[in-house]
Amino acid sequence: MKDFFNKETLDNIKQFCAENKKYVGVAGVLVGLILILIVVVAGGNNGRQSNTEAGSQTEISVKDFEFEKDYTNDAKDDISTLLADYYKAYVGDDLDTLGKLATPMSDNEKSYIGVVSQYYESVNDITPYTKNGLKKGTYFVSVKNSIKFTGVDTQAPTLDFFYIETDKDGKLFINNVYSNFNRTYCENELDDDIMELISKYTASSEFADLHEEVQKAYEQAVGSDANLKTMLETTLTGAIKQWYTSSGIANLKKSDADTQTTEADTQQADDASQSGDQQTTDANAGQTADQQTTDASAGQTTDQQTTDTNAAEQPQAPAEYQVVTKDVVKVRDGASTDAKELGLLKEQVTLTAYGTEGDWTIVSYSAGTNGRAYIKTENLQTVGQ
Repeated sequence: MKDFFNKETLDNIKQFCAENKKYVGVAGVLVGLILILIVVVAGGNNGRQSNTEAGSQTEISVKDFEFEKDYTNDAKDDISTLLADYYKAYVGDDLDTLGKLATPMSDNEKSYIGVVSQYYESVNDITPYTKNGLKKGTYFVSVKNSIKFTGVDTQAPTLDFFYIETDKDGKLFINNVYSNFNRTYCENELDDDIMELISKYTASSEFADLHEEVQKAYEQAVGSDANLKTMLETTLTGAIKQWYTSSGIANLKKSDADTQTTEADTQQADDASQSGDQQTTDANAGQTADQQTTDASAGQTTDQQTTDTNAAEQPQAPAEYQVVTKDVVKVRDGASTDAKELGLLKEQVTLTAYGTEGDWTIVSYSAGTNGRAYIKTENLQTVGQ
């Protein structure tokens, strides 16, 4: 090759090009066009391939999507670092750092963390189990860890859940809308598709095995150390009860209840005034006293001018009350173990309850029908009892 490009050969090439300018120029243009065509075609193929891949990703519906059977190591190191930083900030009540790692974070959740973190000494043995989500760069992460409480020798094994995403700069963050806190109190709106995916995830056999492993370790730890049992069931529970009573969430619920009562009273007043020149006896139904009618709800006649007393006899909706999960519990959309599992809640989660149905308690849960779901009553403790 070196001999081919000697001075004599190069001089001959130059002379040929000089004597045949016209043809060499045309050939050069043709070569250039061929190269451009190759680039355009290749680019078009790449574009079509990218579009096909993107299309195939968006065409996968939540209904059809299935998680891979085994946990993945994708982004494992980055996820481990994120979680280590998160727990460190949580224990230290470092809300500024937490707000950068997990977003959004409401003022109520910040106040909750401020209450419970004072009992935490450290979070150890942090082990993430990760599955890829529907979109690239999203992860469903279960985290085994052990909480060391202040003044308690035995650590409490726990299982947390995080929905982790990747921001536009390629950095991982915790989408805190799907934290246990917000899934319980629903301060931020939950996306139905993601909640359906979370339900699929928690219904997997891999998750069930992991949950069972942690639950057995938790029960063993609590059973072996009375101080840990007291911390979890008395000290920490009492602090959470007190927090809830004074929290913005409790005040908001009270305000909502008062508003609903006022609206009901206003509606009754409106109903009563609609009779005009007729004497109204049933404020709820607008029935008149100059007609002899049967009260559909009580079977009473209204042939005289009376004050309707049936309202007091009507079944009243059960009053709201607060319950706390005694351990990790399954949440279902019906009062049966055969009902669809909507998700899991860890221990010491406070919920609003609306009464019972057989062996089940009806609780407020965003993923349930009309915001209601069911938990086995034996797994709950009523606040204040």
